[in-house]
Amino acid sequence: MLIHCMYCGHSIELSEAYDDYQGPLRCAVCKSLMAVRVEEGQLRSMEAPPKTPAPAAALKARPANPG
Repeated sequence: MLIHCMYCGHSIELSEAYDDYQGPLRCAVCKSLMAVRVEEGQLRSMEAPPKTPAPAAALKARPANPG
């Protein structure tokens, strides 16, 4: 199956091992990560993967009146 990177348009050939697959796929050219879902050899969805939440330490509330 042939699909195209949603970021750079590069052609990506998926083997039969991907006929029923859901998960990450990285473009070999631009290195972008996509979340794909393939069912019965047909691409059902392709989207940017969900962003990972920031570490808790980075989310600390700032003081109301820094000083």
